[in-house]
Amino acid sequence: MKGESPVDRFKRALSQATRSIAQEPELTVTFGTEPPGLRGARARLPLPSRELPSAEVAHVRGQADAFALRLAFHDEKVHNHFLPTGGNARAVFEAVEQARVEAIGTNAMSGMGDNLAAAAETRYAARGYGRIRDRSEAPLAEAVALLVREKLTGRPLPPSAEKLVGVWREWNEGK
Repeated sequence: MKGESPVDRFKRALSQATRSIAQEPELTVTFGTEPPGLRGARARLPLPSRELPSAEVAHVRGQADAFALRLAFHDEKVHNHFLPTGGNARAVFEAVEQARVEAIGTNAMSGMGDNLAAAAETRYAARGYGRIRDRSEAPLAEAVALLVREKLTGRPLPPSAEKLVGVWREWNEGK
């Protein structure tokens, strides 16, 4: 649109793409400084900076793709039927479900896989997973989801998550 800034064009295009991938024309996509989130038909994404650096663009696209894939390929009724009640089991179940829906997009579209990988790298780096020394610092649910992602997509782990998976890999593969 005339007079629209590059950031506004990016936000408009990403909102439309997210609705399309999610197959949810009524999805409301907003951008802000609050943590990203998906609640019903409302997605909140990180606000990109004016310069639109490529790494940041990929991260925001990856977050949008993750939400869209969740809406497109997640069945809440089936999920709730099989959802375990224990805290750790529930966290693993939720994390693996997100890995599953993201694997669908990654395997269907390599660019989407790149965006999801960029978002994961940013997320794991921000959580400090590159500094993990032992299992007590490493969330099991995140490690299992990354192992599932690795198996379903054949893609390497995000560099910032290698230590997280490393402390759990042998234990998980032995189960």
